[in-house]
Amino acid sequence: MAKTDSKPSEELILNAAVKVFTRKGYSGARMEEIAKEAGINRALLHYYFRDKETMFNIIFETKFKEFFTGIFGAFQSDVPFLEKIKSIVDHEITVLTKHPGLARFVIMEIAQQPDRLIQFGQKLGLNPRTMLKHFQKEVQQNVQQGEIRPIDGRQLLMNIISICIYPFVAKPIIKTMMQMDENTFMDLMEKRKNDAYEFIINAIRP
Repeated sequence: MAKTDSKPSEELILNAAVKVFTRKGYSGARMEEIAKEAGINRALLHYYFRDKETMFNIIFETKFKEFFTGIFGAFQSDVPFLEKIKSIVDHEITVLTKHPGLARFVIMEIAQQPDRLIQFGQKLGLNPRTMLKHFQKEVQQNVQQGEIRPIDGRQLLMNIISICIYPFVAKPIIKTMMQMDENTFMDLMEKRKNDAYEFIINAIRP
């Protein structure tokens, strides 16, 4: 928690808000709780941010960009298809290792308002639907060339995303069941980059 004997930065307040929004979601978060997390009073919080919605939109856009820009870049790259999959896996796990609560935060809020995925994507110049169509086309080309076995591009994309993201969404369950501390979990996720890639590639090879 921040000290109150110095003027807080907007970044400090936003970091505190991320923690609260991740725990409670937008609807459950309260300005009083965000102020407490940041170590300031509510009046000072309102000095920086007019209301919860303003703060949330800033955070969500930032986190959305962080979460999706890299994966969109990987999808749009000109590298061979299997290398592209490796890049996607590496990006997802790297970002989520740095920000373990990010997946839960973004997924939870998009689940509440699915149109946010399109709205924020378009705002950043990213179109998820166009990306999916391009990916499906690339999958079909690789199937026809005999590089991978016949598979629905949608299924493959869901498999890739699920394999990368699920451990972070279910981290409390995994840590409890496998008796891991935080460092052990993070070490396992670092090793998972290669393991996940190999698992996916072995599943789609002819």
